[in-house]
Amino acid sequence: MIDWSDYMDKVVIDNICPDDMVVKYDDITYPEFTKVQYYSTTTETERSLNIVLPVNYNPSKKYPVLYYLHGIMGDEDSMTPDPLGTISIYSNLLNENRTKEMIIVLPNQYAPAPGTEVPPSLDQPYYDGYDNFINDLVNDIMPYMKKNYSIATGRENTAICGFSMGGRNSLYIGYMRSDLFGYVGGFSPAPGITEAQDMFSYHKGLLQPEEFVAEIPPIVSMLSCGTNDTVVGTFPNEYHELLTHNNQEHIWYEIPGADHDLTAIITGYYNFMTTVFGVLNNKTEEQESLDESESSDESESSDEPESSDESSEEEFKPKKSKKNKKVNSKKW
Repeated sequence: MIDWSDYMDKVVIDNICPDDMVVKYDDITYPEFTKVQYYSTTTETERSLNIVLPVNYNPSKKYPVLYYLHGIMGDEDSMTPDPLGTISIYSNLLNENRTKEMIIVLPNQYAPAPGTEVPPSLDQPYYDGYDNFINDLVNDIMPYMKKNYSIATGRENTAICGFSMGGRNSLYIGYMRSDLFGYVGGFSPAPGITEAQDMFSYHKGLLQPEEFVAEIPPIVSMLSCGTNDTVVGTFPNEYHELLTHNNQEHIWYEIPGADHDLTAIITGYYNFMTTVFGVLNNKTEEQESLDESESSDESESSDEPESSDESSEEEFKPKKSKKNKKVNSKKW
């Protein structure tokens, strides 16, 4: 059994998503979004999902699953435009061996209970439909995915992340169902996990402050926000402080100059994708193999100056992005 206790110590954060990660290249094959329908017992309606399958999806192979959640007043299509990098960032990282092959699921997280649907509005009756999404995800979407796709089960193979309201719900669901989700990412998370009043409205809160605790510690818990966010303001930092107060280990970082904007979305998503499904353990193993190979090469080289073996380094050395500026994140 894998010991995940020090996994977050291996995480390194880029302060801004490198530009080359969002670009699509001619020599890389990219997957596509596929829209499917499922019946939700939570809403008692037919609903839609966007799914990204690996390019060479093989039903005989088991794949981990990432659930990626949109912001307020969005839907299953909100995170699909190319500039958001949902496919390009994932595929470019995969090409560099910096993330794992996976299935990505983009649901509509407005999931009102029967008879409670209301027009979009920044008020609690509308937020209730988002608060109810946990039931649609756990009771309807996840069973649908298990029935129809070849997925690897278990929290170590299941991740959830999102932006704004999607970040808020990812944190809430990830912590309340820590038995199901091992990787949790909140990018510029909106208020509402605990009682709050922001510039738009009142949020009744889903938890008391002391209840914001995971029964099983996340393998990765990551929160981020732009330094110039004019929408959610200080609420992401307040979540960070609350988790710290509750002795919940997590990673918190701020994105220099970012507002509640594209930079905040792609940087949060990019950094999170470099951590999921044990990929950092693989990099450690590859580096150990590389070090052993280099050590062996140096020993042989001292005896046989003309002999060299570059193939081992090429095989094991993880590829790096062209723009890989690092910033020290804080683990709490």
